Amino acid sequence: MAKRLRVAIYAPHFAEYSYRLAAGLARRCEVRLVLNRKDANQQWDLSWIPSSEPFDTRVRDLSIRRFGAIGLPSSFLDVLAFRPDIVHCHECPEYFTAGLMELLRLTSLPRVLTVHDAIPHSEGGSGTNSTEERLRNRMRAAATHITVHGQSCISDFRKASPGYVGEITSSMHGVLTVPRTDTAAVQSIKGRILFFGRMWAYKGLDVFLDAIDLLAKRRVRHHAVVAGRGPEMVRLTTRMAAMPTIETIDAYISAADTSTLFQSAEVVALPYKDATQSGVLASAFGNHRPVVASATGGIPDVVTDGINGLLVPPGDATALADALERVLTSRSLAASLTDGARETAQGSLNWDHIADNLFTSYRRVAA
Repeated sequence: MAKRLRVAIYAPHFAEYSYRLAAGLARRCEVRLVLNRKDANQQWDLSWIPSSEPFDTRVRDLSIRRFGAIGLPSSFLDVLAFRPDIVHCHECPEYFTAGLMELLRLTSLPRVLTVHDAIPHSEGGSGTNSTEERLRNRMRAAATHITVHGQSCISDFRKASPGYVGEITSSMHGVLTVPRTDTAAVQSIKGRILFFGRMWAYKGLDVFLDAIDLLAKRRVRHHAVVAGRGPEMVRLTTRMAAMPTIETIDAYISAADTSTLFQSAEVVALPYKDATQSGVLASAFGNHRPVVASATGGIPDVVTDGINGLLVPPGDATALADALERVLTSRSLAASLTDGARETAQGSLNWDHIADNLFTSYRRVAA
């Protein structure tokens, strides 16, 4: 029997993403997943994620202010002691992953790096100060193979890091917050629009509110839920409080409640001013809900206009309102887009499919 490839995934962040990827890879590889306890506890309940094959998961305390002095070197040993053929990390501008990537440069181990944001967001988010940019550059320089989320993101990466000479491939961002198989589906509520996530300026909350004002003036029946935390939630709180069709949820949202929020929406709005790819988009499709999204970055690599969602120009509140009105007022369109979201979740954003494609890249890199 041929020796199975051994893959170590180091993920101080992106716990749910990494766990779902590991579950898909375990069908073909021996996998060890190393997680950060704080991140794992704050994301999806990992015990809800099914896996057809077992894999090894190590959870470490990586807070430098608490147990990082023990957890950080232990997490490195978790990777090295596994004797992997491939080490796969996520780009996140912090010292844990940058330190491991530079340590691994002293070895012959291939180092795969998933770059979530090839170019930092224009207004807020990660990678927007000099320290984060320096850490990001260190990780990219240490990588032997880069994966990004969509063909558009490959172009963005080459612009941002023209000196990188390794291979760059597209590996899609799979579905998130998928409902448990043993729970009943939640029916969507007619007219409900969900705006969800970390409230940074690039997410376009102000554009969304302008669009909701237009829907109200047009007397289009709707109820908008804005759920998440961040600077824009604070900046725009007075305005939202004066809008009768807006409901705000500025609080921690449990995994079960997150899934319910997505399923109860008729459509999910992503009016991003710029983007690479989106975990909110992955969650919308994971719950079989269509989107109205900005045609920016890698979003059009996933959203096909008229099939699983509608695309609008970034920053255009009128176009956003027009698209939302189309979904809210046409039962046939809403049903068709919902079917498209479900098919996308089961197809290109299915983790087994993503893992199979990534496994092909692993074999080439390991060789």
